[in-house]
Amino acid sequence: MLKADGQLAGTPSQIMDAIAVVLSQEGCAQLLKEAAAVQFVMDAFGHLKAIGASAEAKPLLDKAGVAFDAGITGLDKKFVDAAGRRFFDREPNVRTLA
Repeated sequence: MLKADGQLAGTPSQIMDAIAVVLSQEGCAQLLKEAAAVQFVMDAFGHLKAIGASAEAKPLLDKAGVAFDAGITGLDKKFVDAAGRRFFDREPNVRTLA
């Protein structure tokens, strides 16, 4: 177990190899109102990162514009296998210069 050394608004997803969005329904409802949370997920998706998410996190992913692809997984071995990779097939869906 590692102690958290960053906060949502000050630690951008760009510095992570992958992100895991592990939320309860209540936690997700709270984060839907936090622009930093929506932007965190949006940036991870736009930077082609793997995103593992609990089922309860789906509303946050939806609000961030995450379209499900091979890099969007549950919190299982698929996520572990996807972490650290970039999902370049996603690129044409997130930028026009791809």
